Amino acid sequence: MMKPMSEELTRERIDALRVELKPAERILQIIHLNFVVGASVLLGFLYFLSRNIAPNDAAVPLLFFIVSILPVVPSFIVPALMRNAKLSAGESSEESIGKLAGIYQVSHIVGCILLESGLLFSALAFRFADAVPHWFILVPAILILVLLLRFPLPGKLTDWVITKLESRRD
Repeated sequence: MMKPMSEELTRERIDALRVELKPAERILQIIHLNFVVGASVLLGFLYFLSRNIAPNDAAVPLLFFIVSILPVVPSFIVPALMRNAKLSAGESSEESIGKLAGIYQVSHIVGCILLESGLLFSALAFRFADAVPHWFILVPAILILVLLLRFPLPGKLTDWVITKLESRRD
């Protein structure tokens, strides 16, 4: 039989969860920074190699533009759908915490991958499109900014796990 919520998530238990999940949060931050740095370096490299920069009145490479913007919305929706997973009632608290932390990490990584796919496709325009206007650099730059804004702040994973554990008891 499971303990009531008031006994299970006391202030001491929440503090212990923060310490327990700190390494998972740190790993997620490192993975996220790797996405940002990798995409930024590739963008800079492809921009440096590009020979197809045209004046601002050049035609926009529509295929690259559309496919670059397309993954932005799914990069927010898919992780939210993944985080709505239900836990089975028979799991212990420790199993639930590990499973919830894993769900949060994987959903965040999937969202970053979706966003980075659009970013990388827009960077490829500098290498493969016939002509790219100067302002087109704003497309991958804005996507990098969105990726940076999605950085997992300290405590966010722990707060999500605590919220899920509390809602499971209701």
